[in-house]
Amino acid sequence: MKDPNWRKCILRADSRDVIKHIPDNSIDFILTDPPYNLGQHSTGNISLPGRSAMNNDVAEWDMVDFNPEEWADEFVRILKPTGNLFIFTSYNQLGRWYNCLDHKFDTSNFMVWHKTNPAPKIFKAGFLNSCEMIFTCWNKKHTWNFISQKEMHNFIESPICMRPERLSNPKHPAQKPVAILKKMIEIASNENDIVFDPFMGVGSVGVATLELNRRFIGVELDPCYFQAASERVEKVIVMSEKEAMTRYKQPNEETGLLCEPTASYGEMHGLVSSFFDVGANKKIVRKEQVKEKRKKETGFSPIIKWPGGKEKELKFITPNVPNFKRFFEPFVGGGSVFMGLNADEYYINDFSEELIDLYKYISEQDELFFKYVEAIDVSWKNATEFFCSNNYLNTLYVRYRNALISKKELQQHIVDFCRDNAERTNNILEGDFRLLPSILVKELEKNLLRKMVRMQQLEEQKYELPPKDVDDNIETAIKSAVYMNYRNLYNKIKIEDNRPLHCALFFFIRNYAYSGMFRYSNKGEFNVPYGGIAYNSKYMLKKIDYYKSELLQEHFRKTKIYNVDFEEFLQKCNPTQDDFVFLDPPYDSEFSTYAQNPFMKEDQQRLADYMLNKCKAKWMMIIKNTDFIYNLYNKKGINIRTFDKEYLVSFMNRNNKKVTHLLITNY
Repeated sequence: MKDPNWRKCILRADSRDVIKHIPDNSIDFILTDPPYNLGQHSTGNISLPGRSAMNNDVAEWDMVDFNPEEWADEFVRILKPTGNLFIFTSYNQLGRWYNCLDHKFDTSNFMVWHKTNPAPKIFKAGFLNSCEMIFTCWNKKHTWNFISQKEMHNFIESPICMRPERLSNPKHPAQKPVAILKKMIEIASNENDIVFDPFMGVGSVGVATLELNRRFIGVELDPCYFQAASERVEKVIVMSEKEAMTRYKQPNEETGLLCEPTASYGEMHGLVSSFFDVGANKKIVRKEQVKEKRKKETGFSPIIKWPGGKEKELKFITPNVPNFKRFFEPFVGGGSVFMGLNADEYYINDFSEELIDLYKYISEQDELFFKYVEAIDVSWKNATEFFCSNNYLNTLYVRYRNALISKKELQQHIVDFCRDNAERTNNILEGDFRLLPSILVKELEKNLLRKMVRMQQLEEQKYELPPKDVDDNIETAIKSAVYMNYRNLYNKIKIEDNRPLHCALFFFIRNYAYSGMFRYSNKGEFNVPYGGIAYNSKYMLKKIDYYKSELLQEHFRKTKIYNVDFEEFLQKCNPTQDDFVFLDPPYDSEFSTYAQNPFMKEDQQRLADYMLNKCKAKWMMIIKNTDFIYNLYNKKGINIRTFDKEYLVSFMNRNNKKVTHLLITNY
């Protein structure tokens, strides 16, 4: 698809995946409306006398932590030097956008959108929520199309999005009026420029972009929003073709792309980057830079989420990687660097048996492992269907909320429900899992009672939950029961009893445990709870497809996998001066045990001795800065640099939220 007349690229996918495949300096204007994370401040629906309640709630996606710091570098990378960046945001995120973007641009500023018809306040005890902020950034020689001084005010005014423009199904709580989006696009871009929106929603930016004869790339993960955006964008294309039939090709030709997220990672790269084969975009990046970057990077994602994973640190790692033939990683973890760098051959190792089993089963395409994983994923869908077919649970909660039944009566009703539906409950499990010991019914009984009592307590303290929140919480209770059943199996079935089964359970736990935490009790049992509402709609099929993709298999065909102590691994493989060793050992801290494998100061000293005195290859280490570590490696011929990293979760309060990390090399 190298048609210079392409107009749109619409992808239903995770924009974190898509943005990696967009070339450097290729986007003219980023205009987007990411989550504001106001969910924690929401007061729910507001009851109004004599009329229906006013919606004052936010969507479920706004409850998930959104971190501007995770997006800033990629936005800067893909934006042309002449480009502009406009981000709708709120008071709680404005400072964070400023902190991570201001120093990367010549100028940053903000606009204010004043809504002339904001939602009313019932009590005169505060300000109307009549303004939203737009954080803006640009460099010298950027595109700027002002006609008069009046247009240069950083203030724009319009009503909120109303019918008939506002969609009712699906209803997007943050749909922006096309009129104000057009104003911004006219100011900050030119005809045929590429406008990118990684949080497309129902496609308003796409509509505004295409109506102004620009080109549009939009990404949206939610299937309902994506469908609505696709229909709106396609309607603009059809209308413009009716007005000028000779200007563009017919709709069924390659004027654009609507893509469901079934494409492999390699196909995704091809789909996105094919839109940047126009010569004008290639002039911006020096060919030597592009060639070198592509030579080093693969574009692959990590194999699994892992404590201390280095996916976010690749921006520090890749530019500092030397030329090499073979790649060695003694502490492979989630595989961010192993998967991210190109090499002729790979040698990877980790001391965690279950982690290395996962790598081996992916490499060998083990049928039994994939059978178990796929059965677990089907059970997640079954749990959703079980919830949807049992409205009785919602009714039961409403009765308890309204004090029509007591807590004791609620408990008895739940016990009766679980007893009467025991067979249907156990049928949530799929395949061989129905033959294994199950605590699903018991956990369902426990979780439903706990969740309903907690919901009622929160309502007493705050406000009555809207129906959607009640649904989400009850579904969470059901899926938490499924999670606990698999967690129990993971703890009870020893790795040597059934390695593919144990590995499949390990894989599931790593995906659905709260915030990806990795913690064991004194008895050696994994004890992290279910991740919660945000995980209810999470499925593993995309990851399974990734594991089975031919491009990934090609990567693994060049890989040798070990499960030994790091020193034994390095002695066996004996990397030479033409090779590269990447090291991400456990950090020197009180919490020095991951996956029940301790790594103490003696091990740190042993590692330092080998790397400083015995290793012939070039090597790089990423590690937390402590006096002990710094003194170990502060030697002649060793280069030490620092960078800061933000931890999303303070694990057991033993890691500082912000710590300085060391990037240590022997070159």
